[in-house]
Amino acid sequence: MSSTTTTSDALSTNFFASAEISSSNTTRISESISRRTQRKAVGGQYWTMQLQSKPLNREELGVLYSFLVKQQGSFSDFTIVPPIYGSTASTNASGTPTITATFAAGVSRVSSQGGSGSLKAGDYIKFSNHDKVYMLVQDINQDSSTEDFLHISPPLTTAITNSTTVVYNNVPFKVYLADDKTTFKTNTDGTSTISITVREDI
Repeated sequence: MSSTTTTSDALSTNFFASAEISSSNTTRISESISRRTQRKAVGGQYWTMQLQSKPLNREELGVLYSFLVKQQGSFSDFTIVPPIYGSTASTNASGTPTITATFAAGVSRVSSQGGSGSLKAGDYIKFSNHDKVYMLVQDINQDSSTEDFLHISPPLTTAITNSTTVVYNNVPFKVYLADDKTTFKTNTDGTSTISITVREDI
């Protein structure tokens, strides 16, 4: 997949009752005879979500299941905003923060200007020139008239420039289905439920 957003499909979170969100990293560990270990990060970080639907009536099931079938298993990607946790922890953040300089891939501290109000550690953010979703690891009190510093994890996967803006509320994750088989369960009360796992497409 390309690094820029080309996805048109968006999956509504209104179908889901719960979401289990995981951050995945791959670390290679080697151990010597003396029990000393060496650890090396290999590959990039990515997010996964295990989504459990609420009880669905026949119409809701049709809408959700047909959307999932249309993805052809893991073949296609789509966007989803995590339920509840997808919006910022702070309610007073506003404005459009814009990156103030060029930052190379691998950097974990970037500067922006133009936003106001608070963003909190644990908030998701995304940059307008690529699809990777990052998490803030420190609180920030934005002042629209001065530079603010965003501490993020993982480090940048793609360079950003001073034309890049920051998305911080209802951040859409670009994902694909982690399984090529999609199943629904019908309950005795006439409702149905679906459980799916999606993985960030980076």
